[in-house]
Amino acid sequence: MNQQSRTILGVIAFAVIIMGAIFAYNVLVNDEANAPDSMIIHTTVPTQTTAPTMQESTTAPQTQPETGLEPAPNFNLLDSDGNELQLSDFFGKPIVLNFWATWCPACVRETPVFETLYQEYGDRVHVLKVNLLGSRGETKEIVENFMHNGGYTFPLFFDDNDSGARAYAVRGIPITFFIDENGYIAATASGSLNERTMAQGLETILR
Repeated sequence: MNQQSRTILGVIAFAVIIMGAIFAYNVLVNDEANAPDSMIIHTTVPTQTTAPTMQESTTAPQTQPETGLEPAPNFNLLDSDGNELQLSDFFGKPIVLNFWATWCPACVRETPVFETLYQEYGDRVHVLKVNLLGSRGETKEIVENFMHNGGYTFPLFFDDNDSGARAYAVRGIPITFFIDENGYIAATASGSLNERTMAQGLETILR
């Protein structure tokens, strides 16, 4: 093989390596853009034997004896009409609880996944998208415009006094909690959800 042929083959090999690296990078970026930073499926651990009381947000959390799951902290929230509710009002049916804001790109990215969830599972699961009202200038008008422009139909809820953010120690959004019908946290997802990870979380509260 002469020098010219070796040079051509070297250029071709280098081009293949570069193309492969670009492809791998694009796959990685796509995965990071769609998958949550972490999905924690809560599993059975040694438990206490006392059944929990969930009526008051100040009640000390107690572990569910049968599963070892921790109870979902209760907190106050507002619906779109300004009515004050508590998370415990929704116990009796599984809950997907999500803290979000319109200024959060990852929250915006996952919003269609929650619309699909509401359309397909709204009769079996409470979809509680709780907006952090007041954070970084977030207003009800901004949120309502976002919903209208996006064609979203899931119900709106607001955490206007940081009651929920404090109860769940929210340090970053979006963050999603999958709560079973008895009011226990079965899974937690930090970061933007996609269809696959949403299904993974749903499995923990619907099985």
